[in-house]
Amino acid sequence: MKICVVVPIISKEFIKKEDVRKRVGNYVRPDTEVDFVFIDYGPASIESRYDDVMAAPFVVKKAEWAEKNGYDAVVVSCMMDPGVKAAKEALDIPVVGPGEAARAIASILGEKVARIYPRGITVLELRKDPERTYKVLLENAKKALSEGAQVLILGCTGLTGYAKRLQEELGVPVLEGEGLALALAQLFVDVGLSQSKLAYRKPPKKKRVLPGFEEE
Repeated sequence: MKICVVVPIISKEFIKKEDVRKRVGNYVRPDTEVDFVFIDYGPASIESRYDDVMAAPFVVKKAEWAEKNGYDAVVVSCMMDPGVKAAKEALDIPVVGPGEAARAIASILGEKVARIYPRGITVLELRKDPERTYKVLLENAKKALSEGAQVLILGCTGLTGYAKRLQEELGVPVLEGEGLALALAQLFVDVGLSQSKLAYRKPPKKKRVLPGFEEE
Protein backbone atom coordinates (compact mmCIF):
# COMPACT_ATOMS: atom_id res chain seq x y z
CA MET A 1 0.00 0.00 0.00
CA LYS A 2 1.20 3.50 -0.86
CA ILE A 3 -0.11 6.64 0.83
CA CYS A 4 0.82 10.11 -0.38
CA VAL A 5 0.94 12.87 2.23
CA VAL A 6 0.51 16.25 0.57
CA VAL A 7 2.19 18.95 2.65
CA PRO A 8 0.38 22.18 1.70
CA ILE A 9 3.36 24.51 2.06
CA ILE A 10 6.52 25.29 0.09
CA SER A 11 8.92 25.06 3.08
CA LYS A 12 10.46 21.70 2.20
CA GLU A 13 12.89 21.81 5.12
CA PHE A 14 9.90 21.53 7.49
CA ILE A 15 9.84 17.72 7.17
CA LYS A 16 13.11 15.91 6.60
CA LYS A 17 13.00 12.70 4.56
CA GLU A 18 14.98 10.78 7.18
CA ASP A 19 12.36 11.64 9.83
CA VAL A 20 9.35 10.29 7.93
CA ARG A 21 9.29 6.72 9.29
CA LYS A 22 9.72 7.96 12.86
CA ARG A 23 6.92 10.47 12.27
CA VAL A 24 4.40 7.94 10.93
CA GLY A 25 5.58 4.67 12.48
CA ASN A 26 3.02 4.56 15.29
CA TYR A 27 0.12 4.94 12.87
CA VAL A 28 0.80 2.72 9.85
CA ARG A 29 2.13 -0.79 9.32
CA PRO A 30 5.80 -1.24 8.38
CA ASP A 31 4.78 -2.46 4.93
CA THR A 32 2.75 0.69 4.20
CA GLU A 33 4.79 3.09 2.11
CA VAL A 34 4.32 6.75 3.04
CA ASP A 35 5.71 9.55 0.88
CA PHE A 36 5.57 13.26 1.74
CA VAL A 37 5.30 15.69 -1.18
CA PHE A 38 5.16 19.49 -1.06
CA ILE A 39 3.06 21.80 -3.21
CA ASP A 40 4.79 23.75 -5.98
CA TYR A 41 3.13 27.10 -5.26
CA GLY A 42 1.60 28.53 -2.11
CA PRO A 43 2.46 29.79 1.38
CA ALA A 44 5.51 29.03 3.53
CA SER A 45 3.12 27.92 6.28
CA ILE A 46 -0.62 27.89 6.91
CA GLU A 47 -1.79 30.07 9.77
CA SER A 48 -4.87 31.80 8.34
CA ARG A 49 -7.79 31.34 5.97
CA TYR A 50 -5.80 33.43 3.49
CA ASP A 51 -3.00 30.83 3.54
CA ASP A 52 -5.59 28.06 3.33
CA VAL A 53 -7.07 29.48 0.13
CA MET A 54 -3.63 30.12 -1.36
CA ALA A 55 -2.64 26.48 -0.84
CA ALA A 56 -5.86 24.67 -1.75
CA PRO A 57 -5.64 24.57 -5.59
CA PHE A 58 -2.12 23.18 -5.48
CA VAL A 59 -3.08 20.61 -2.86
CA VAL A 60 -5.70 19.31 -5.28
CA LYS A 61 -3.15 19.25 -8.08
CA LYS A 62 -0.72 17.17 -6.00
CA ALA A 63 -3.53 14.87 -4.94
CA GLU A 64 -4.45 14.29 -8.60
CA TRP A 65 -0.78 13.60 -9.33
CA ALA A 66 -0.72 11.03 -6.51
CA GLU A 67 -3.72 9.15 -7.88
CA LYS A 68 -2.24 9.11 -11.39
CA ASN A 69 1.04 7.77 -10.01
CA GLY A 70 -0.43 4.75 -8.29
CA TYR A 71 -0.96 5.86 -4.70
CA ASP A 72 -3.80 4.16 -2.86
CA ALA A 73 -4.82 7.12 -0.68
CA VAL A 74 -4.01 10.77 0.00
CA VAL A 75 -3.61 12.59 3.31
CA VAL A 76 -3.25 16.38 3.50
CA SER A 77 -0.88 17.43 6.28
CA CYS A 78 -2.61 20.45 7.80
CA MET A 79 -5.23 20.69 10.54
CA MET A 80 -7.18 23.25 8.50
CA ASP A 81 -7.71 20.57 5.82
CA PRO A 82 -6.93 22.88 2.88
CA GLY A 83 -8.28 21.52 -0.39
CA VAL A 84 -9.47 18.29 1.23
CA LYS A 85 -13.12 18.50 0.17
CA ALA A 86 -12.15 19.57 -3.35
CA ALA A 87 -9.69 16.68 -3.58
CA LYS A 88 -12.43 14.29 -2.45
CA GLU A 89 -14.43 15.48 -5.46
CA ALA A 90 -11.55 15.13 -7.89
CA LEU A 91 -10.23 11.73 -6.76
CA ASP A 92 -11.64 8.22 -6.57
CA ILE A 93 -9.07 7.02 -4.01
CA PRO A 94 -9.61 7.94 -0.33
CA VAL A 95 -8.67 11.48 0.73
CA VAL A 96 -8.40 12.20 4.46
CA GLY A 97 -7.71 15.46 6.28
CA PRO A 98 -6.06 15.53 9.72
CA GLY A 99 -8.60 17.99 11.07
CA GLU A 100 -11.58 15.85 10.14
CA ALA A 101 -9.81 12.68 11.30
CA ALA A 102 -8.96 14.12 14.71
CA ARG A 103 -12.47 15.49 15.24
CA ALA A 104 -14.04 12.16 14.33
CA ILE A 105 -11.81 10.14 16.66
CA ALA A 106 -12.13 12.71 19.46
CA SER A 107 -15.92 12.40 19.36
CA ILE A 108 -15.55 8.70 20.19
CA LEU A 109 -13.11 9.24 23.05
CA GLY A 110 -14.88 12.02 24.94
CA GLU A 111 -17.67 14.57 24.94
CA LYS A 112 -15.72 17.79 25.48
CA VAL A 113 -12.87 18.38 23.06
CA ALA A 114 -10.32 21.20 22.92
CA ARG A 115 -7.85 22.05 20.20
CA ILE A 116 -4.56 23.32 21.60
CA TYR A 117 -1.63 25.22 20.10
CA PRO A 118 1.42 26.90 21.68
CA ARG A 119 0.29 30.51 21.33
CA GLY A 120 2.98 33.02 20.51
CA ILE A 121 5.00 30.51 18.46
CA THR A 122 4.60 30.54 14.69
CA VAL A 123 4.35 27.33 12.69
CA LEU A 124 7.84 27.74 11.24
CA GLU A 125 9.25 28.25 14.75
CA LEU A 126 7.73 25.10 16.26
CA ARG A 127 10.84 22.95 15.77
CA LYS A 128 13.45 25.59 16.62
CA ASP A 129 13.15 25.15 20.40
CA PRO A 130 11.23 21.93 21.11
CA GLU A 131 11.33 22.34 24.90
CA ARG A 132 9.90 25.86 24.73
CA THR A 133 7.21 24.62 22.35
CA TYR A 134 6.36 21.78 24.73
CA LYS A 135 6.26 24.06 27.77
CA VAL A 136 3.84 26.50 26.15
CA LEU A 137 1.77 23.64 24.73
CA LEU A 138 1.56 22.05 28.19
CA GLU A 139 0.37 25.31 29.72
CA ASN A 140 -2.36 25.62 27.10
CA ALA A 141 -3.35 21.99 27.60
CA LYS A 142 -3.71 22.44 31.37
CA LYS A 143 -5.84 25.53 30.80
CA ALA A 144 -8.12 23.61 28.42
CA LEU A 145 -8.51 20.79 30.94
CA SER A 146 -9.31 23.26 33.73
CA GLU A 147 -12.12 24.56 31.53
CA GLY A 148 -13.63 21.11 31.13
CA ALA A 149 -11.91 19.52 28.14
CA GLN A 150 -11.73 15.71 28.19
CA VAL A 151 -9.86 15.13 24.93
CA LEU A 152 -7.13 17.31 23.41
CA ILE A 153 -6.31 17.76 19.74
CA LEU A 154 -2.95 19.18 18.71
CA GLY A 155 -3.83 22.16 16.52
CA CYS A 156 -1.07 21.81 13.93
CA THR A 157 0.54 18.86 12.16
CA GLY A 158 3.85 20.59 12.90
CA LEU A 159 3.29 19.41 16.49
CA THR A 160 3.45 15.75 15.47
CA GLY A 161 5.55 13.92 18.04
CA TYR A 162 4.36 15.81 21.13
CA ALA A 163 1.17 13.84 21.81
CA LYS A 164 2.68 10.85 23.63
CA ARG A 165 4.59 12.99 26.15
CA LEU A 166 1.58 15.21 26.80
CA GLN A 167 -0.73 12.24 27.19
CA GLU A 168 1.59 10.58 29.70
CA GLU A 169 1.87 13.79 31.73
CA LEU A 170 -1.80 14.76 31.65
CA GLY A 171 -3.54 11.38 31.66
CA VAL A 172 -6.05 12.25 28.92
CA PRO A 173 -6.19 11.39 25.20
CA VAL A 174 -4.04 13.73 23.09
CA LEU A 175 -4.59 13.38 19.35
CA GLU A 176 -2.27 14.00 16.40
CA GLY A 177 -4.36 14.61 13.31
CA GLU A 178 -1.76 13.64 10.74
CA GLY A 179 -1.15 10.21 12.25
CA LEU A 180 -4.85 9.52 12.69
CA ALA A 181 -5.52 10.56 9.09
CA LEU A 182 -2.85 8.10 7.95
CA ALA A 183 -4.36 5.35 10.09
CA LEU A 184 -7.82 6.02 8.66
CA ALA A 185 -6.48 6.16 5.10
CA GLN A 186 -4.81 2.78 5.61
CA LEU A 187 -8.04 1.38 7.07
CA PHE A 188 -10.14 2.70 4.18
CA VAL A 189 -7.84 1.06 1.64
CA ASP A 190 -7.83 -2.20 3.62
CA VAL A 191 -11.62 -2.45 3.74
CA GLY A 192 -12.32 -0.93 0.31
CA LEU A 193 -13.91 2.36 1.36
CA SER A 194 -13.61 5.82 -0.17
CA GLN A 195 -15.56 9.08 -0.11
CA SER A 196 -19.10 8.85 -1.47
CA LYS A 197 -19.54 10.28 -4.94
CA LEU A 198 -23.08 11.26 -3.95
CA ALA A 199 -21.50 13.63 -1.42
CA TYR A 200 -18.40 14.55 -3.43
CA ARG A 201 -19.42 14.61 -7.09
CA LYS A 202 -16.81 14.84 -9.84
CA PRO A 203 -16.31 18.47 -10.91
CA PRO A 204 -17.47 19.24 -14.46
CA LYS A 205 -14.83 19.65 -17.14
CA LYS A 206 -14.26 23.26 -18.10
CA LYS A 207 -11.52 25.77 -18.73
CA ARG A 208 -9.54 26.58 -15.57
CA VAL A 209 -6.44 28.78 -15.68
CA LEU A 210 -4.08 28.50 -12.71
CA PRO A 211 -0.30 27.95 -12.49
CA GLY A 212 0.38 24.23 -12.83
CA PHE A 213 -3.10 23.43 -14.17
CA GLU A 214 -3.68 22.43 -17.75
CA GLU A 215 -6.70 23.82 -19.55
CA GLU A 216 -9.51 21.30 -20.01
